[in-house]
Order: sequence, then C-alpha cells, then structure tokens
Amino acid sequence: MPLTRGMMAFLIVGLGFAALAQQSGSPPSPKSDQTGPSPSPPPSPAPARPQVDESALRYFASQGDTRRVDAEIARLRALYPDWTPPADLSQLVGGGAGGPVSDPEADRLWGLYTENRFSEARAAIAARQSADPQWKPPPDLVAALDVSEARRRLVNASDNNQWRTVLSIATETPALLTCANVDSLWRVAEAFAKTNQTNRARDVYTYLLTNCANPAERLGTLQKALTLLDGQQVTDLLRFERKGGDNPDDFSAIRDELARRRVEKASTDAKLTVSADDLAVVERLAEGETEPGNALLLGYYNYHRKNPEKALTWFKTALDRNGGPKAAEGYALALRELNRFVDAEAFAYEWRDKAPENMQVYLDVATALLSQDPPLKLSPNVVARIIPAVTKARFVNGAQALGWYSYNTDQFRTAREWFEVALSWKADDEPSAYGIALASQRLNDRSRFNAITAQWRSRSQRIADLADGISRDRGTPVTTQPIPQPNPVPAAPARPALTATEPPAVPESSPERSRRVEEFRVAAYDRAVLTQERQLQGSRRVVRSGGSARRACTATRDPSGLAPNAALTLGWCLMELNRPMEAVAAFDQAMRLGSPTVREEAAYGKSLAYLRKDLTGEAAVAAAQAPQTATRRTELSAAILAQRALAAYRDGRWVDVILALGERARIVPEQNDLMLLRGWSYFKLGRLNDAEKIFTAVHRTGFSEEASVGLNAIREITGQLHQY
Repeated sequence: MPLTRGMMAFLIVGLGFAALAQQSGSPPSPKSDQTGPSPSPPPSPAPARPQVDESALRYFASQGDTRRVDAEIARLRALYPDWTPPADLSQLVGGGAGGPVSDPEADRLWGLYTENRFSEARAAIAARQSADPQWKPPPDLVAALDVSEARRRLVNASDNNQWRTVLSIATETPALLTCANVDSLWRVAEAFAKTNQTNRARDVYTYLLTNCANPAERLGTLQKALTLLDGQQVTDLLRFERKGGDNPDDFSAIRDELARRRVEKASTDAKLTVSADDLAVVERLAEGETEPGNALLLGYYNYHRKNPEKALTWFKTALDRNGGPKAAEGYALALRELNRFVDAEAFAYEWRDKAPENMQVYLDVATALLSQDPPLKLSPNVVARIIPAVTKARFVNGAQALGWYSYNTDQFRTAREWFEVALSWKADDEPSAYGIALASQRLNDRSRFNAITAQWRSRSQRIADLADGISRDRGTPVTTQPIPQPNPVPAAPARPALTATEPPAVPESSPERSRRVEEFRVAAYDRAVLTQERQLQGSRRVVRSGGSARRACTATRDPSGLAPNAALTLGWCLMELNRPMEAVAAFDQAMRLGSPTVREEAAYGKSLAYLRKDLTGEAAVAAAQAPQTATRRTELSAAILAQRALAAYRDGRWVDVILALGERARIVPEQNDLMLLRGWSYFKLGRLNDAEKIFTAVHRTGFSEEASVGLNAIREITGQLHQY
C-alpha cells in the first residue's frame, strides 16, 4: 500500500526529531533538485563544490544589518558545511576587489522580503520573469519566501489552536525546523503536546537543547516545556544544561519552579511529602518576593501536615501581600486548628462574603466554636451574628451546634427549637432527633418526647435507650445522660429562636442623662442580686437545734465519718455560717449513705450551696442527683435561671439575660426586679419597643421611679432619632 501524504507527514514529523535529537550537528540539508548518475566509487574525483547563493548575505551586508548577516551565515553553514564566509564582507558589496557584481533588482527583491512584503516580492519576480524569460531569481530568495510564508501559515494555525494543521505545515516545510526558526519549533512541540504526543514534544525540545546555542532561547525552551510536560520529563531535559563555554546556561529558575510545583501538589494532598531541599527552595522564593503565591503554598502545606503554627505565619504573610480570600481561608483554618476558636470566628466573619469557600469556612469555624465542651463564654453579639449565616445557608451542622450550645447552657427550649430546625432541613438526621428527645426530656414535655422517640427508636439505639430509661422510672426524667456533641460533618443551617442583633449606637442627650441611666441600670442589678440572696436564705433549712448545734460546725470537720443524718445536719449548719463549699462535702456524705428522704434533702442543700457561689451548672447537676418534689424542682430551676440571668447581666451578655429570664418566666411568675433587668437588656440591644413594654408593665406595679428612668431614656432617644 503506497504511503499517503498524511502518512508521510506523520512519519517525517513524528519520527524525525527523535533521530535529529541524537545528532550533535545541525539538521540535514534539503535534497538537491539535480539528478545525475550515482557517484563512482574511489578513485573517482571528488564531487564538485556546490554553488552557494550569497545574494541574501550580500544584501544584508550592504544594509549594515549585522543581525540578519549573522543569521544568514548560520543558515548557509547549516546547508553547506564546507562553505566558509568571506573574511571581509565588503568583498560581497559593490563587486569590488573581484567580488561578485551586485544586482540592483535582486537587492530590491531582498528588501521587499526583509520588510515582510512577500506578496509584492512574488509579484516583482513574476513581472521580471515575464519581461526577461532568461532571468532567474536567486534560489535562496525563493526558498526564503517559501519558508517565511509557511511560517506565517504555521503561526496563524497555532494561534487558532489548529494543531493538526501546524504539524502538516511543518512536515511540508522541513526548512522551518532549524535553530533559525526556534519559535516555529516551539509551536510544533506545542502541537505535539496538544494532540497527546508528549513524547514527541519532548523530542523537539531535546533537539533544540542539543543543537541550538542561544542561551535565552534555550532557557525559553525549558520554560515552554514546563507548561506542557510533566515534572519528570522536564527534569530529564535539565541534563542538557551547558555549564561552560562563552554563553553557559542558567537553568536554576527551572529547578526552582519544579520544586515549587512539587510543593504545590503536596499542599493539597496530605499523603504526599516533599524533600527538605524542595521546601527550602520554596521558602527562599517566598521570602524574596512580594507576591502571595509561594507563601500560600507553604501555608497549606504546613496546615495539611498538622503544623498550624507555621501555617498561620505563612498565611499571615500571604494576607499582608494581598493574598485575598484564599489566604483568609487558610488563616481561619489555622486558627481553628490551634483551638483559637474565638479569634477564628471573628476573623472568618470579616471574610465570609468574599467567596463561597470563605462562607463555608466561617460556618465550620462557628460550628466548632459553639460545640466546645464545656461551652465557651461567648459574647451575645457573636451568637447573634452566627445565626443569620447559619440560617441563610441552611447549614444543618450549624443548627445542631446552636442547639447543643443552648442545651449545654441550660436553655433547653431554645435548644429544642434549633434541633427542630436542623431536622426540618435534613429529615433523616439522627443527631438532631436525639437532641430533640434530650431537650424535651429536660423540659418535661412528655408529649413531644414520646412522639420523637416513637418515630426514631427503630432507627437509633440511643434514642431507644433514652425512651426505655424514661419508661423504667416514670416519675423522674433521666438527667444523667452525657451531653452529646454534634457530629463534625458539615451539612446545612438554622433559624433563630430568641435572638437579638447589636444595633447601631443610639445617641444620648447629655452626659448627665447618660450617667443617670447607667446608675439606675446598675441599681436594678444590685436590687435583683439582693432579692435573689434573700430568696436563697429563705429557701435554706433553718437549724432549730439552738446554739449548741451552731457551735458544732464552727470548727472545720471532716464529714466522711459521719452518719447520714449527722452529715445532713452539718451541711445545713455550714450553710447558716455562709460556708457553702464545706457544706457541699457534708451533703455529699449524706447522699452517699442516706435514705431516699435524706438524699433528697441533701441534693436540695447541695444545689443551694452551689447557687450561693454562683455555680449554676454544678447546682443543676446536684439537683438531679436525687428526686425532688415538684415544688422544689420549680424553686431550684427558677433560682438557677435567675442566677444565670444575673451573671449574664453583669457581663453585658444581653441576649443571654433575655433567654434565661424567658425560660424562668415559663415556670414561675416574673419578679419586678428581674423584669427591670429584662427591660434594660432590651434597651442595651436597641430593641426599644420591647424595652418600653417591659418598663411600662413594671411602672404599673409600683416600681415607678426605676421604670420611669427607663421610659424617659427611651423617649429621649426616640425623639433624637426622629430628628434625623
């Protein structure tokens, strides 16, 4: 079967470079068009020296174009290895000293060629041949025009990604494939790579590095190879680096880039490792530049290898160099890895809207912040700004985290609302269902508890166990279940239950008015604290054994050897002397060995002791250590919630004040002193309408002066706002 033109192109271009790359000389010259008998074997005379067309060289010399003169000399040497250029190029110009006579018409044609006016040159050749049929154009001019026009077509095809056309033109014009046309060789190599023939692209680059001497073009060849070949193929090409000679190579930038690429690949794959040398190279590059790229690579490389301290440093460097959202993403992740959850949330919040990835990082960081056990003491502003992000994204894990945060801070109704939201977003989410069951249990809501456990007990063993635990002891909710934590799997988000956002600061009328408002706000707190202390005193069991009993606990005693009743008496005696932490030890001894009645009394006393020290979490646990009457359960719950509201008010956590008092108001009527705290909390949050309703209600019950200050402050602010 004869070879087609396409098959010839495939063979010539595809296989030619592999052979040429093995040669140390220049590419083979084109075949002569002349035909004749085959050379006779020796001793026949040597073949005649070929006629060299020096018209182009003569023209470029006459123009003083030394760059083109050098290029033409190189071209002629490649075609005619035995040819030697004249030592004095002036011999080529003007026909002096026996040199060739210049042909003005040929010089004009070379001028058109030099100016890339190829069509005009072709037209001029045709016109002269028409006028003088005996005249022949310089062969090199015709060849140069052929090559230049082919180069123009090849560049056009390459620019338009017509890779097969590029290879076809290169096959038809082998004179293009020389060191005089390095750009054409680069484009042919790219065409090979784009047609999935990377080995042949490598052969082209090998040919260039083996035969072409220009240092800039040799470096450019490797830079081109970096964009098209894999790292190992480029590494193989580095062996052609020329260390000596007049123009040695400097391929250090290529080696640096290969190291950088290896680190880049490893920065996204924790299973990959790189050498210490590669890391040192990228660190050197990062330290010596003002761009963020290499600092980012090092940040993520260290982050994925559990080195968050170093990662944080590099991410900070990238941020300082305008690394943008990607650097911010890494910085927040590193803060989280360092367990700096508060800092991570605050930083990620500022970047949350810059890119979808930044929003996801913010949600993940916020979820981690809320999920700490024991729960962190968070500003209400932090919780308030997490809620809209979780809700907008419908982030299930975020809703769960808000649920567990509320649960772990004894806001059981709010916790259940968040778990309900999470379950509405993901109907098969077992952790959310479990949260609903636990919160319903703590709220003593048997209806919702029974409904959720009946729905899920066949799908969740722990929910089934929770339900069975309730049925075994119908009189007492199970309170010893460990507080679960949300699964660390990103999912979807939630809606706010009791929330408030921080409003813009509202103007005050005068320093005097501001001072008076602050005095009454603080006075409301002091009044509520005093009322709470009196209530705790009233709740305490009064020791009726007279002075001898009181004297019995004035000295420190170890209760561990006492009988249960004696330990109980000692505990109440210590409470009378305001030594609650010593009382805790006595009550513990009574609970260890006492009867159910003694245990109930001791658990009650222990809860009051912890409340005296403002340890509300411990008080809640103590209250659950033994069954209590309904009256005492209500009393203790109300006291615990009041203490939490007071602590939140003292710390300026206004949302937590409202949440705690809201929970308390569901089980006991709200007191005027605590209502004032609620009113001032609404005031500080900028919820002036809510604050006005509370102050008005308090004013009607007799706290007229304290309520009037709040009402006047609201009206003054509202009046100022209306002026704008």
